[in-house]
Amino acid sequence: MKFEDICTRKEFESNGQKKVTWLKCGTMRTNDKGHRFIELNHLPRVTYFVFERKEKEQAAPTTEEIWLNEEKKE
Repeated sequence: MKFEDICTRKEFESNGQKKVTWLKCGTMRTNDKGHRFIELNHLPRVTYFVFERKEKEQAAPTTEEIWLNEEKKE
């Protein structure tokens, strides 16, 4: 398993000099099968799954499309 840090860049000024600090906000894991997962520190019990972007025809329906389909059923 491979672990990578997810960070955010913060710029600030100290003693008249511009400086940058990197704050770790999460972790991305890639397992042996190549599946990727993201865990963000502000939501510690939630795992996000990362998928390759697909073409529009293959993509999951948008929330708006789901709502429109539900309205048609009613």
